[in-house]
Parts: sequence; structure tokens; C-alpha cells
Amino acid sequence: MPLNWREIELILSELSLEGCLVQKVIQNSFHSITWMLYDKSRGSFALYTETGTSESRICLTGADLAKTKTEKLQRFVQFARANIEGARIIAVVQKPGDRQVRIELSRQQGTMFIYIRLFSGPGANIIVTDGDMRILDLLYRRPKRNEISGAVLQDSEPQASPKDYPIRARIDGMTFNQQIDQEYRQQSLESQLSELRSRASAACERQLARELGTANSLKKTIELNSGSADLQHIGDLLAANVHRIAAHQTSIEVQDYDTGEARIIVLDPALSGSEHISSFYEKARKARGTHDNAVKELEDTQKRIEKIRSYYDEALKDTGNPKDDLKRLRNAVACTQSPSQKPSEQIGISCRSGAFPIVIGRTAKENDQLLRHSFKGSDLWFHTRDCPGAYVFVKCPKNKTVPLEVMLDAGNLAALYSKAKGSAKVNLFYTQVKYLRRAKDGPLGLVLPTHEKNLTIAVDRKRAESLLGTKEFSYE
Repeated sequence: MPLNWREIELILSELSLEGCLVQKVIQNSFHSITWMLYDKSRGSFALYTETGTSESRICLTGADLAKTKTEKLQRFVQFARANIEGARIIAVVQKPGDRQVRIELSRQQGTMFIYIRLFSGPGANIIVTDGDMRILDLLYRRPKRNEISGAVLQDSEPQASPKDYPIRARIDGMTFNQQIDQEYRQQSLESQLSELRSRASAACERQLARELGTANSLKKTIELNSGSADLQHIGDLLAANVHRIAAHQTSIEVQDYDTGEARIIVLDPALSGSEHISSFYEKARKARGTHDNAVKELEDTQKRIEKIRSYYDEALKDTGNPKDDLKRLRNAVACTQSPSQKPSEQIGISCRSGAFPIVIGRTAKENDQLLRHSFKGSDLWFHTRDCPGAYVFVKCPKNKTVPLEVMLDAGNLAALYSKAKGSAKVNLFYTQVKYLRRAKDGPLGLVLPTHEKNLTIAVDRKRAESLLGTKEFSYE
């Protein structure tokens, strides 16, 4: 419930701000500012103002709230620090029957006024003017109301007969400033907890949806590649009957020595008998490898799912201690990294070329993890052509073009982390990550690029050493 004009009047009557010095201006949030004041009798104390929210108010507050600061200062607070800090309060006047407070300040450059408007809707603002009512700066710029720097502030006439609002029930043993500060801070805390719980729940659902989608895809892969033993068995049957396979034959009927039953095997007429056998053995090998990799990945995915659930269950728990709950929820919402991965875990070798991060994936597992979790879209991928080697990724900021120098850095790293590291010149290809697709039934980390472009470089070890600070380049 916002303060009415009578409650603001009662708050101001308890403040006695005349003669106080403005020591410091602190921005607590987009809508709130704490004014650190000083006088001889009270020492330093904090006056809190909040506008444009359901908790809009002006009142004394505790030092703990005064210490809460935003990471980046707004333009208005920068102005206030340069022009208001060090000024002395001459008078504090409330507009009769209204929720506007005018603070008159004295400084070396002359008189200055701060208009604190605790209105509902777009009228809420904090406006600083000079002695001629010309706006010097303001918390919210509102051009449609002519509330912009340099404009003359238009103030309405006082109400002839303002509505007589009641003052809320008082709490014994507290000044009205203390009561309002306590009530509104509790409201603000509950509001923050509710919002953060909602955001944390949404983050949990997003992460679970992503991991559950991965799990379902892996289950399908496992099911599709569960017939490796049968493919191996067909190869064995063909090996036992290879003498019966004629050229251009499309099928053969053999007796299955395991079951004793007749079995018809479809053949490719373009292949010879030995090629048929090799083909089925190769299919069995690929299916077995894909199946085993998918099983391992599914285990890892299920572990991540459990960790995500456990992490957010703990974060969303109501312990009865609002401050601890708030801190825990803030950490959960601010955590951009998946809680299932340790913050210290590093995948691949990382370096930078100017403003562009570069990561080298040296193994199939690292390549797969980087493709799944770290790089996407317009990020670049580099690899040596016709030669085994590491995957090199370049993270591309939005709307940025990768300079040639960065591409040469990435190309040299790809060359030196490959079997071609001893060559004077190396052919590479590169493409955007969105044009990579995983090879069907292929081993872990294998991708098929499209829209690839060629890049031939003269290998420069010193260039790579300057990026990594090492002279050791190995690829396994």
C-alpha cells in the first residue's frame, strides 16, 4: 500500500532535515536511492527514497540497506554525486495535500531543488532543478511530460481541499519512519523471494527440458543400434557360406547354426562375397560403438538430471530464514553455468585472439562436449583437411565479423594440434558451427561439415606459442 500525503507529512515531521549535509548518494536499484546525511547531533544517517513501484516511500533506513548497491551507476546518480554531494539542506517542504516533497539545497554554485514525487503511475519521479525551475537532471526521463534536462519544470497548483486520508495503524515502540521502513522492507523481501522462486523454477524447467530431450534422443539411438550382435552374426553366417555367393546375387538362404532354422539374407548385388562379410562386420562395429557411446552419454545425462533436480530443490527450499533463502535464490538465478558441471572443470585448451575466445578440443569427448554445450550458430569451426587433428572453435560475438588475423591464429592452432604439425604448409577447412551435423552411426565427436571453405596457411609455431605460452603441441 503506497504512502498517502498524511503519512508522508508524519514521516517528514520526524526527520528534521534542515541543516543536514548531503554526504553521499547511493543507488540501490533502478527505482531507489539512499541519501547519506550528516548533522552534529545525529552523526551520519540514511534517508531512503523509492519511486515508481508499489513500495514507493521516503523514510529513514538502516545501514544494511544503504550498503546495497547496483553494479552500474545510472546517469542520474552520477550527476547527483558530482553536484549534490556536499550540499546542505536548507528547507524541506511538502506540497499541501499532495505526495510531492521539495528539498531546497544550498551549494557554492547557488540554490538547487530536489522534487521527490511519490505519485502512482508516470508522474513518479525525482527531479533536480536550479533556482529558476530549469531541470538539471532527473531519475526518469519522460519527454511526453516535458520532463527532460533543460526544460522548465511545470508544477501544478496545490489542491484547495485535499482528501483526508487515514494514517495506518501504528506499532507501539516505533517511530513512524521505523514502522514504514520495516513494513516495506518486509514487503520488498517477500516480493523478491516470490520473483526469484519463479525465475529459479523456470531455469530448472529449461535445464531439465534440455537434458530430458537429450536423454530421449539417446534412448532412441540405443534402441536403433541395439542389433550389433545380430549384424555380427550375419557376417559370421556369410563367412561360413561365402563359397555360395555368386556375382550380382541379391539374396542368399543359409541355415542359422544357432537356431537350426533357414534364414534369408539380403545382399547388395554390387558387392562381392568378401565385401558383404566386411560390410556386415563394419556395420556391427559402428552400431556397437554408437550403442556403447550412447549408453555412457545417457548415464552422464541422467546424472546431470539428478544434479539439476537436487540443486534446484535445495535452492527453492523455504527454510524460514528469508535472508538466507534470498541469498540462495539469487545465486541460483545468477548461475549461468549448469549446476551439474563443476565451475573449475575446463574442457579443451582455451586462449584468446584479441576479443575472440578460442578453444581447442583435442579428443573425441572434448569435441563432443564443446559442440553440445559451448559453441553454436555463427561460431567458427576449424579442422585440418584429410589429416587427423583437433577441432578448433572460435566464439563469435553477436554481429561481429571474425578478422583474418583471428582466423590465421585458429588455423595455426588447428595445424599444430594435428598429425600435420611438421609440415610447412597445411590445408584446412572451416565453417560455422550451425553447418556441422553429427555423422549418423559414426563415432563420438565425428561431424560432417557443409558450406565449408578452404584455408591454406604457412605454419607459424611462434604465432601459436604466443597465444598459448607453450612450445608443446601434441595430438593423440
